[in-house]
Amino acid sequence: MNLRFWLSTLFVATLCGCGSIERSASTQQALGKALLAGPGDVVLRIDRERSLTNVVGKADIWGRKTNEGFSEVRFAGVEPDGQVVLYRKDVQVMSNETTLTRTPMSFTSGSANTTMSGTAAISGGNTQVSGVGRSVGSATTISSGSAYHIAIPSDTIAIRLAPSERRVPISGYLVEILSVSPNSIEYRVTSQPQ
Repeated sequence: MNLRFWLSTLFVATLCGCGSIERSASTQQALGKALLAGPGDVVLRIDRERSLTNVVGKADIWGRKTNEGFSEVRFAGVEPDGQVVLYRKDVQVMSNETTLTRTPMSFTSGSANTTMSGTAAISGGNTQVSGVGRSVGSATTISSGSAYHIAIPSDTIAIRLAPSERRVPISGYLVEILSVSPNSIEYRVTSQPQ
């Protein structure tokens, strides 16, 4: 068997062994711990990612991911009537990024032909040599495409929690207000079962 056959077999096996595209979300805040926020502070930030796709639409075999956007909740303050005011902003990222655009790759093939001709003349103890060399070559380079990311922001949404309300669900997470003071909140973030 030749090397080309083995490399082709390895390439096909690698592509077929890839998994399906997965999406994931992670928070920048510690889960299950009491946290403190003042006006303007981020209460919760959820970053979303998805698997990079390969040439057959499956997940990257090295587990690389690309950004899909984020959701962010900020503490805005406490109203005189005791309402806790939060602001939520979601940003979706649209991208064409794949394993081919992420990996800087180029393939170059080429050929060259060289023609040499010459003459030698010996006269007595002297040798004279003259020659002509000519080379002709060509090369073809194929490079991977370039990736783009476009952020698609949505409007900021105000969330007002009445004094009797202490919990608000946000994209698979639960923000629970533990205590309120005029310029801060103590809160906890937990993951909600999907």
